[in-house]
Amino acid sequence: MNKSITAIHAAVFFILATIAGCTVHPRGESVERQAALDVGKIYEKPLEKRDIPSLPAHPTPNDLVRYAFLTNAELEQQYWQWRAAIEQITIDGTQPTSLALSFSTTLNEGEFSAGRTIATAGNDPMTDISFPGKLSAAAQRSLENARAAGWRFRKTQFELRRKVLDAYYDYAANAEMIRLAEENIQLLQTTATVTDARNRSGSGGQQDILKARNEVDLAQNDIENMKSQLPIQRAAINALLNRPVTAEIPIPNSLPSSPALTLSNKEILDLAAKSNPELIALADEICARHEDIHLAKLQYYPDFDVAASTDLKGITQTFFGEFTLPIFRYEALAAAVAQARADLHAAEAMRRQASHDLAARLVDDIATMRDADRQIDLLGNIILPRTRDAVSLQRTTYQTGSASLLDLLDSQRALIGIERLLVDLNITRNKRLAEIESISRALPRQS
Repeated sequence: MNKSITAIHAAVFFILATIAGCTVHPRGESVERQAALDVGKIYEKPLEKRDIPSLPAHPTPNDLVRYAFLTNAELEQQYWQWRAAIEQITIDGTQPTSLALSFSTTLNEGEFSAGRTIATAGNDPMTDISFPGKLSAAAQRSLENARAAGWRFRKTQFELRRKVLDAYYDYAANAEMIRLAEENIQLLQTTATVTDARNRSGSGGQQDILKARNEVDLAQNDIENMKSQLPIQRAAINALLNRPVTAEIPIPNSLPSSPALTLSNKEILDLAAKSNPELIALADEICARHEDIHLAKLQYYPDFDVAASTDLKGITQTFFGEFTLPIFRYEALAAAVAQARADLHAAEAMRRQASHDLAARLVDDIATMRDADRQIDLLGNIILPRTRDAVSLQRTTYQTGSASLLDLLDSQRALIGIERLLVDLNITRNKRLAEIESISRALPRQS
């Protein structure tokens, strides 16, 4: 009886060691898993239980970005997709079969005592034990896919940063436009007062008064129209920060500044080619496609089944094994290898095109930003001061009756037009810089 129990134990332990103990963990899995755990500590708790610092009373753009990193739902989704991809490594690296235990009893003339009871342990006959090497290839493929998911999480971080900055820049630009319009109204009201005085003295006409008042009313209408956009822009920022759309964000007092672009065009393009998260993710997926080819080729090798049985009297022990040869599936297996190669070529072509597209975007961004810098310097340092002097002289000559109201209004429109153009150029510059940072991971902003 002891011998039979020993045989049963030996058989069971052998099958367990072959099946349950066979999980492949490729090199680099633990590093990827730890990287995800380090980044995602904030996501381990439900949103309402997370220790998220409140925004300052007057948040800077960087304050908003940091807050979005802690609360944005799209970024969190990308994180959990990364974690799911990491868990797929273990799934693909584990034998697909299970341990099957069975007992059978042979009756002798209806009597149990005279019959034989046999215990059998083996793998599930519906799923074979995979040939060595298949699990390694499948696990390595999943690791490459998990790395790609990690880089797409980082890409989403940079994209989120750009979106928050863009939304804030629009908010700040609108506030600046309102301030300029309010200054313009003060000029127009002063002009209207002068026009009214000239009319009372007989040196001006009624039509000048009507024109001046119309200018004031139209300017006020522009202000109200721009103010109506502030709640919409504030809601766009709050949506990215996962806050109520009506949550308060103070109106910026001035346009946010941004650092100078000190790197050359070539340096920026080189940085993007080396460190763009999407390009790195696509490179990892190409590695995964190589593993697909390797795994498809391994399907030519047979899988197998094993089992061991013993009767409880210890008289007979049996070990059983069989191989499943894919001799009738060679055409399908060859097609699977060809398909894996086609997927590899598609991934390689996709990465090449993505590289070209990103380079083209960067060239556009850099050229637009450098041209904005040139125009800002020209308009801010030369054209704007000159136009302000012209408006001042025009107002003086109008007060003395040497110029028409139309000339004065035209010069004031030119002034407000230049000031608005400067705002647009500054915002365009800031947005393009944020996109350059997003693509190339260059020029990180300091808090």
